[in-house]
Amino acid sequence: MKKLKGLVCLVLVISVIFAVSPIANALEYGSYLEAMLDFMTEMYYEGITEEEALTAALKGMFSQLDDYSVYYDKEETQVYLNSLNNTYQGIGATLETHDNGILIVDIFEDSPAEKYGLQAGDIVIEVDDKTVVGMDAASVAVLIRGEAGTEVRLTITRNGLKKELSIIRGSIINKTVNYRIEGRIGYISINSFDRGTSKEFNEAIEEINKAGIKKIILDIRGNSGGYVDEAVAVARKLIPRGIVTTLDYKSEKFSDQVYYSYGNHPKYIIAVLVDENTASASEILAGAIEDSGIGFLVGQKTFGKGVFQNIFSVLTPRAYNKYSQIYGEKYVTDVEWMTYHGVFPGEDEVIGMVKLTTGHYLTPKGRSINGVGLKPLLIEPNPIYPGGVNLSKIAPVEENAELNAYNNDVLNAEKILKAAGYLDTLADRLFDNITSEAVKKYQAVNNIPVTGIIDNATRDMLNQTLSQLRNSNDKQYAKALEALSLFND
Repeated sequence: MKKLKGLVCLVLVISVIFAVSPIANALEYGSYLEAMLDFMTEMYYEGITEEEALTAALKGMFSQLDDYSVYYDKEETQVYLNSLNNTYQGIGATLETHDNGILIVDIFEDSPAEKYGLQAGDIVIEVDDKTVVGMDAASVAVLIRGEAGTEVRLTITRNGLKKELSIIRGSIINKTVNYRIEGRIGYISINSFDRGTSKEFNEAIEEINKAGIKKIILDIRGNSGGYVDEAVAVARKLIPRGIVTTLDYKSEKFSDQVYYSYGNHPKYIIAVLVDENTASASEILAGAIEDSGIGFLVGQKTFGKGVFQNIFSVLTPRAYNKYSQIYGEKYVTDVEWMTYHGVFPGEDEVIGMVKLTTGHYLTPKGRSINGVGLKPLLIEPNPIYPGGVNLSKIAPVEENAELNAYNNDVLNAEKILKAAGYLDTLADRLFDNITSEAVKKYQAVNNIPVTGIIDNATRDMLNQTLSQLRNSNDKQYAKALEALSLFND
């Protein structure tokens, strides 16, 4: 039977680089692990290839380090990288690991998830009849994503009731930043720090600056992080001159990094909305705003992920042996070969990718928040999503509308009607007969002449309803508005 000869060297190098054992122990463990893999490939009843055995070993090796270090095979690597690059094929929803399954944190506008009725707050328990309870969000994302035009079946729980949804996947472009201006306050939400997030943010802050606005609600609830440099780029547009964050690496192969802001922007007052899912790069931004003295946190204590990860492509045993024999070095990642020898391994020489915790970060005042989180100045309960509607994402209705109108004002009006219980169907921007009937019901209840169109009186009442819904269902947003009103423009 063939043996994984290359694995001995692979395990040896990982042992030498990352920890602690003397060389003799590393050799001993390498031999032991090779024998264990031989045992698995020979005895497992369904049969397993050498590559599958190696993948299983790598997954186990890195998953035991902490909650954030993980090994991805090639397929999982592509899914993960696509999720950070704003484009992929899937359903268009943000997932979080949850005790009872996978929590739907956010639904992208105009996405298949929205079209087929998935809602924020839903908990996914099965994907195509496979249970996902106990799985992590990244692994479930692999199951949910797939070629556009294909179907995925989700079993969810909503308000304690079990429900099944069939969703046709599509091409997803994840817009990570949304903004609007309400009166003298700018609202900006960031759902993740992907490639391009800082560019989207720059467009938002430029519009806010043009309006002469200095008071901002920055909503990073449910934002589990992403690229540190994207979060730093956002912070540089907000905080005064000084330190944004310090990245403290464990390995001497990396130099510690201190990121600075240069303060070339207006002075803002910022209320930052946070919750228990605000983590990592989001906490870097929130901590920088808090420590710089230009803002305060509102909501729930953040997650407390004060460590960061780097990603490394891992060579196949064959490629490892090839380059080790040529150069006499023992490196298992592409970064090391590129850095020290200018070698760029080919795609077929990479078996997968490791996301590895390599250090921790500090806030501008030197605070480490790992396992602790950031405690808001103003603590308020998490929002409720009436009708599955995220109220913080709705803008006030600005223009009147009648039958066959198609615009964002109609969308906002429909979402208000849906949250208030007058509309059961999807908010889709189209003022059709269904929307008109919902408006008639709303007008009758609120003593407005029943016309079925959005006139001045209906528009103003809808905006009052939006304010009331926020006050009763999103107390964090309402408290941020209240607190900012105490400051002069």
